[in-house]
Amino acid sequence: MQQVERSWNMLKPSARAQVSLNPIRNWVEQVVPEVEKTGKSEGRPEQKIVFLLGDPTAYPKFQTPNEYKEIVANSVGKIDGYTDFFGDFNVRTQLAEVLSSHHRKLEADDIILASGGSGALFYATLALAKPGDKILMPRPTFPLVKAFADFYGIQVVFYDLNPGTWQVNIVELEYIYEQNPDIKFILVNSPSNPMGSELSPIALTEIVNFCERHNNLPIVSDEIYENMIFEKREFKFISDYSKTVPVLRCSGLTKKCLVPGWRLGWLALYGEGDTFKEVKKALRNISNILLMPNTICQAALCEVYKKSLDIIPEKMEELHSRYKALHHGLHDAFGISVGETKGAMYSTLIINAEEFSDIDTSIDFAKKLQQEQNVLVFPGELFYGEKFVRLVICCDLEIIEESMQNRIVNSLHIDHKESVNISIGNRIKNICQTYFSTLF
Repeated sequence: MQQVERSWNMLKPSARAQVSLNPIRNWVEQVVPEVEKTGKSEGRPEQKIVFLLGDPTAYPKFQTPNEYKEIVANSVGKIDGYTDFFGDFNVRTQLAEVLSSHHRKLEADDIILASGGSGALFYATLALAKPGDKILMPRPTFPLVKAFADFYGIQVVFYDLNPGTWQVNIVELEYIYEQNPDIKFILVNSPSNPMGSELSPIALTEIVNFCERHNNLPIVSDEIYENMIFEKREFKFISDYSKTVPVLRCSGLTKKCLVPGWRLGWLALYGEGDTFKEVKKALRNISNILLMPNTICQAALCEVYKKSLDIIPEKMEELHSRYKALHHGLHDAFGISVGETKGAMYSTLIINAEEFSDIDTSIDFAKKLQQEQNVLVFPGELFYGEKFVRLVICCDLEIIEESMQNRIVNSLHIDHKESVNISIGNRIKNICQTYFSTLF
C-alpha cells in the first residue's frame, strides 16, 4: 500500500484566546525575558532578585502554619468522592454561619466554593454579564477581572480612585453611570491589590447609596485580603452596609491563611428573598462545567479559616512594622515616595518621573531597575495606573531597616539639582542591593 506523505502545519489559535491577556503573567513571561536579552547594563549584579508575585509563603515570616498543614492532612479521606458542584453541603453550611452578617443570615445555598478567590470572581463575572455587557471597575486594580471580561467580550468601564487616599469619587461614578446606564455590576476591592489601601466606612456607605440610587446595582466585592488591615479593629465588609443592594463577596483562604497553593475560595451571596434566584441557576450551570474545588481542602476550610482569625493580627503587625520602616527610610527620598498603605501585603513606590532624565513611566522605571540592578518589580500600568511600582512587604524587618539606613547614608547626599542627570541606577542602587538581595 502506497504511503501518503503528510506535513504538519502550525495550528491557529482562536481569536478569543489571542485577545485574552493577563498583564501580570505577560510581564513575567514576555517582557522580563525580552529585557534580559536586550537591555542588561554592564556591571549589573549577577544575582537576580524576583520581586513580582504576591506569594506570602516565599518569605520566612509568612510560611504556612504547621497547624494548618496538620488540619489538611487529617482531612484526607473525609471527602473522597464528588460533592455537590457548589461544594460539600456541610462545609457550605458551616461557612454560611461564619459569613452571616447582622443584615443577612446565609444558608448553604448562598455559598459557592471555587478554585481560589480568582475562581469566585470568575463565577460572579460570568453569572452577571454576557458578551457586550458593561461592568464598572476601579482603577488602579488587580487585572484579573479585566482579563475575564476581555475573554468573554464584556466591556470594562473604569472609575478612577482618588490618588493618594484611593477612595471613590462619587461625583465621577454618577457621571459614568449617566453615560452608561446599562452597567451590570460594580467591582470593589478592599483591601486593595496593588495599593494596599482600604475603603473607609464613608466610602463603603457612598458606594452602597450610589447602587441604591441606580436600581440596586449589584456589587461584586473582591475581599481576598479581608481582615488584613494594620490597625487592630474590626474589618468592615461592604455587605454590612447594604440593606437592599445585592452583594457578591469573593474571598478565599489564599492570602489571610497563607495557603495560596490550596486554591480554595468562595462566593457568598447577600440579598433578600428571590434576589439571586435566577443568578443561582446561572451559577449552577457554570459549576456543572467546572465542578467543585478539591475535597481535601474543602474538609479543612472552616477550621483553618477560624484559626486564621487569631493569627492574622500577629502577621499584620509584622507587615505594618515593615511598612513603617520603608516609609521612614524613604520619607525624604528624591524622586521617589512611599504610597500610603493600610492593609494587604503591598506597598507602592510613587515615582516623580519629572525628576528623572530617563524615566517617563513606571514601565521605564521597572525596566531600568531590571537592567541596572537585576531586580524585578511590577509597574503601575499593569494595574491600569501610572507612576508607581508595587512592592511586596513580607521580607524580614531587619533587611528593610538596614536598607533604609544605607539609603539615607549613601544615597541622599546627592545634590538634587545635579541629580536630575543621574541615572535611576545610581539613585536607588544601595536600597535595591540591600532591600532585595535576600528576599529569595
